[in-house]
Amino acid sequence: MNVPDDLVELGRIGEPYGLKGWINVLPSSEEPDVLLKSKQWWVSRLPSSEGAVVRRAAQPKFEDLVFEPFRVLQSKPHSSRIVAHLEGIEQPELAAQFKGRRVYVSRARFPAPAEGEYYWVDLVGCRVTNLEGRVLGTVTQVVDHGAHPILSVKSDAEQEMLIPFVAAYVVNVDTQAKQIQADWQEDY
Repeated sequence: MNVPDDLVELGRIGEPYGLKGWINVLPSSEEPDVLLKSKQWWVSRLPSSEGAVVRRAAQPKFEDLVFEPFRVLQSKPHSSRIVAHLEGIEQPELAAQFKGRRVYVSRARFPAPAEGEYYWVDLVGCRVTNLEGRVLGTVTQVVDHGAHPILSVKSDAEQEMLIPFVAAYVVNVDTQAKQIQADWQEDY
């Protein structure tokens, strides 16, 4: 099966759950709806190299990972985590081998967001302009600071600015065109 080119990391696998091979997943988001609704997950692993010493990097590069598809038979929230039963994993000893791996879902399989709601992954890469039409930069990441998300925007001059992602400052978002208009100035 071909690996989709739009995979989004949504969680990390922890200890096995229960006696029937379920896995325990720590979601990357406080709202793990995509993980709960998706019926196919891609689980990453480092490539195996027979007879060679494999050095594990702290954070391997995405392009160095091998992705395996798994059909999700059942998943449910459990405390701040998600527990799931993946097809082919029936014993806790097998589930334990997945500890530390990452869970990905194809962006194409995400449910459509409600009106006025956005997936953060869709905001990354958007070009931000202010009300005067000046380009402020490009969104490099979205960070949750408790009260509201914040857009981290990097200018062409490599200057970083932080823009609260709230209606008072973000006037228009067009994820299709990768454009965000903000009531913000370069010197804020």
